[in-house]
Amino acid sequence: MRTILKTSISIALVALIGAGIYYGKGLLNYSSSVIPVPHAQIAFVNLSRVNTEAQAVKQFKELIERQYKNFHEEILGQEKRLQAEYEKIHYLEKNNPEGAKDLKSKKDELDRQVSELDKILRSRKESLNKNFGHIQEEIEHTIREIVNNVAKRRGLNLVFNATILDASVVLYGGSELDITDEVLRELNHKLPTVHLPS
Repeated sequence: MRTILKTSISIALVALIGAGIYYGKGLLNYSSSVIPVPHAQIAFVNLSRVNTEAQAVKQFKELIERQYKNFHEEILGQEKRLQAEYEKIHYLEKNNPEGAKDLKSKKDELDRQVSELDKILRSRKESLNKNFGHIQEEIEHTIREIVNNVAKRRGLNLVFNATILDASVVLYGGSELDITDEVLRELNHKLPTVHLPS
């Protein structure tokens, strides 16, 4: 009895699988409306070169160096003045121990000035970094905008960055695919200079 039951179940399973294959074949061959894949119109841009040769980028780097140099000189001057005051107090404490108690208020004032200078330093550095971040965003936005415009004009639907972290990614690309010079020309025309926000 068990053998007959097992055989019947096996035959039923084989019949079901066979029917599924026979009728399922039609489902697999059923053609729906297939969206055609567009032909790739490809180009590449060397963003490392753009970020080295563009006028706005060069000016931006000079602006950063100049601002940090001015900032550093200003802070250094104030630090030297405070250091001289500390040395003067230390000298007076060493040579006149009984008058050292009178110098405590001067020392406290210097400590307050050092603390204030530290706050100014952090605030100015944060402000410079924020301003430089805005300028960097403006440059990057303009580059993306120009790449999009060049791609539309040329009928491109895919543009690669030829470099990542200044290392070449494109192993071979014909010069007709390289839009770097065109992007540089347009960037130098559209954004020749950058300025710190007021």
